[in-house]
Amino acid sequence: METASGRQSLKEKMVENIKAYILEEHLKVGDKLPTERKLAEDYQVSRSVVREALSYLENTGVTESVQGKGTLVKAQDITSLIEGFLFSFQVSQGSLKDLMMLRLTFELAAIDVMERNQTALDTIERALVNDASSFTREDDKAFHQSILEAVNSPLFKQMSTVVQAYFYQSPIQSTIEDNELSIHDHNAIYNALKAQNFPKAKELLTQHLLRGATFYDENRI
Repeated sequence: METASGRQSLKEKMVENIKAYILEEHLKVGDKLPTERKLAEDYQVSRSVVREALSYLENTGVTESVQGKGTLVKAQDITSLIEGFLFSFQVSQGSLKDLMMLRLTFELAAIDVMERNQTALDTIERALVNDASSFTREDDKAFHQSILEAVNSPLFKQMSTVVQAYFYQSPIQSTIEDNELSIHDHNAIYNALKAQNFPKAKELLTQHLLRGATFYDENRI
């Protein structure tokens, strides 16, 4: 009689077999995997084990089931994994400053890219808002997103966008003085980038985000 642990082991092995097949056959996004029946025959397991393995791969974003087409290799998308991590982070009451360091890492990496290619500078300039009375969290978010746009990598964008969005979930109380300080920081960072003083831009960005972490901790409603 097959035990629960034995069945789990078969499923896990089948998961690895399917992943290996995708790599060995050089399958690309949108390519079709063999049918359940074919996989079961090739790997000498039951179709129910194959079905469980395929379900796991679909749930983890490796494949997708499309009606009329079968099981296809899916485009990379780790958004759900990052969101799951952030939820666990919230549940365990992790330090917001620690998470801000992750966000800072992404934005500093984007500045490294800008140092080699300044095409993102116009995008950052368009994101600047100079009216403290109308400045909103969306304006702050747009400025930081414009920095991240310098990196042309789908994986980087998925990770950085989800991490950044975490800081804009909870309502925040801010004053005109708070808005003026954010506007001042944004302009200082932009001017340093425009002057190609990238070490200064990184220093200003680091100060701005670390101060922002403290602000979020103290002003979340």
